[in-house]
Amino acid sequence: SRGLNARYYKLLPERQWEADIDHMEQLIDKDTVAIVVVNPSNPCGSVYSKQHLLDILAVAEKHFLPIIADEIYTDLVFKGQLSYLIATLSKNVPVLSCGGLAKKYLVPGWRVGWILIHDRNGRLKKEVVPSLIKVSRKSLGINSLVQAALPQILEKVPQSYYENTMSLVEANANIVYAELSVVAGLTPVMPSGALYMMVGVELDKFPHISTAIDLMEKLMFEESVYILPGECFQYAGYIRVVLLLPNDMVKEACIRIRHFCGRHYVQ
Repeated sequence: SRGLNARYYKLLPERQWEADIDHMEQLIDKDTVAIVVVNPSNPCGSVYSKQHLLDILAVAEKHFLPIIADEIYTDLVFKGQLSYLIATLSKNVPVLSCGGLAKKYLVPGWRVGWILIHDRNGRLKKEVVPSLIKVSRKSLGINSLVQAALPQILEKVPQSYYENTMSLVEANANIVYAELSVVAGLTPVMPSGALYMMVGVELDKFPHISTAIDLMEKLMFEESVYILPGECFQYAGYIRVVLLLPNDMVKEACIRIRHFCGRHYVQ
């Protein structure tokens, strides 16, 4: 964090993980330098509406703050959903849009990413852009083979590739939601995109489990099912489920989670 103090605004699971705009604005003071927006979201699987993004931009404009947009899951949305790049909606707010190959192209080990600078009024030109260039020079670049492959990947991968990926993810989301909705003590939140689902856990109903981290460890030991605890994302009381495995493996994992919860749940 290089000495920066991150302040976490609340997300609202009952509203498909929208940002709590009022809480976001309450956290802003004279030391605030930017607002970070993750859309579509890891870990929540949320996809913000155009209006919600405009509401966030209004806060940024009011307080003269740029947006740092993590948009690496752009276009990874379910049927009927639209994913908006926040810079396309901004008239005055500068946006640093972070993207890469890891998620959309399913090559996380390649470590290829970029930052697109949207700065219509030149507000980032003097300090931010030179600083980004300096930071980029501190890290090793991607290898030459990946660099050579990049134009082909960006220009020639067919649309069917993404459609097939998201068809699998959406089918898995439906499986997980249906299977875990009937498990006492769990409350899955149906995603709209990305590759994940968040599931609420009533920890007070599991007396032998103290935190979601504890749940992760016991579930792995007892059922060989691995999930991430919400504490990894500053959101206690939830677990994150990955939706990229084959459908039959996802269903089997849900069955094991159900068995686990059945053993540990106390009414």
